[in-house]
Amino acid sequence: MNKEKSNRQDAGRVAKYLSGEMTGAESAVFEAELTVSEEGRADMEHVKKQWSAMKGYQGVTSPDTRKAWDKLSRRLHNEQLIPAQQEVKPLFMNAQLKIAAVLLILLVSGAVTYWMMYHKRAVEMVRVDTGAGENTLVKTLADGSVIYIAHHSSFSFPQEFGSQSRHVVLQGEAFFDVASNPSRPFVIETDRALIEVLGTAFNVKTEQGDGFELSVDRGRVKVSLKSDPSNYLLVSAGEKVSTLRNNLVKSKHDPGPAWYQQRMQFKDEPLRHILDVLNRNFSTNFVVADPATGNHKLTVMFDHETAATMTELICMTLNLKSQTIHGTVVFTEIREEAKPN
Repeated sequence: MNKEKSNRQDAGRVAKYLSGEMTGAESAVFEAELTVSEEGRADMEHVKKQWSAMKGYQGVTSPDTRKAWDKLSRRLHNEQLIPAQQEVKPLFMNAQLKIAAVLLILLVSGAVTYWMMYHKRAVEMVRVDTGAGENTLVKTLADGSVIYIAHHSSFSFPQEFGSQSRHVVLQGEAFFDVASNPSRPFVIETDRALIEVLGTAFNVKTEQGDGFELSVDRGRVKVSLKSDPSNYLLVSAGEKVSTLRNNLVKSKHDPGPAWYQQRMQFKDEPLRHILDVLNRNFSTNFVVADPATGNHKLTVMFDHETAATMTELICMTLNLKSQTIHGTVVFTEIREEAKPN
C-alpha cells in the first residue's frame, strides 16, 4: 500500500508540474530531480509533448479507450501499482472520460519515469557528514559556490548540477556563498523550508523538529515552507527569517563574528579551491604559477594561521616552493635539476 500511495503522490507531482501549478521553488526542485541524466530529460520532454497534444484535443479522432484502459489495467496489476484483489472494469465513457483515460496513461507513465529518476538521483547525490569537533568543513561545488559546513551537520549535493537548477539538501548549519547564475536558481532543501537564490551569501541553521533560521549577509533569497509553499518571504541583506508556529517571521540581522572562518578544514580539495577560499576570507593573495599545480589535492586545517604559516603548510604538504612578487604569493613546483653527464 505504501508503494501505491507513493506512486499516486508522484503522479500528482507530475500533473501539478505539467499544468503549471507549481511555485518557482517547487518547479526548480522538481526539474533538478528530472534533469540528472540525458535519458531523464528526454523522457520528460516526451511526456510534455504528449501533454501539450492532449490540451489541443478536440475529439476529431476518438482513441480506442477500451483497448487503452485494458492495457493500463494490465500494467497496473503487473507492476503492483494497485491491490491485486481489486478488479478494474472498463466503463462506458463519454468524450471527457476518454480524454481522462488517456491522460491517466500519460500520468502513470510519467510517474514511473519520475520514480526511477528520483531514486537514481538519490544514489548519485554526495553526502558529507561532520562530527562533534568545532571544525568548519569547506566544500567548493561544481558551479564555484563555496559551502562552509558546521559540526553535527549533513550536506548533500550532486557532482554535477542539472541544466535547469542547482539543488542541494542541508540538515544542520552551513554558510552559503553561492556563485551567481540567473539562469539556474540555487535551491536548498531543509526539513521545513525551501530556499531559492541566484547568487548571494547567507547562513542557514536547522534543528530537528521546528527549528529553522536563515540570515542574509549579501543579496536576496526567497524562503518558503515545504508544508505550504504559498507561505513565503523575500529576505534581503541585514535580515533574518525563522519559523514560529508554522509561520515565517522576519527580523533584523546583525552580523557578528564569522564562525565559519574558525578552524577551516579541507578534505581532498584541489589547491586552487583552497587558495580561492583563503583569498575570500583573509588578507591573502595566493596564486599558482601553473594551472596544473592548482589541481593538486590537499587535506589540511587552518586554525587562526598567519599568511606565512599557511604558505609554509601548503609548501611542505605538496612539496612546492613559493615566492612573493609585488605582495602576491606564487606557488610553483619544485623541479629536480638535471644531473650532469
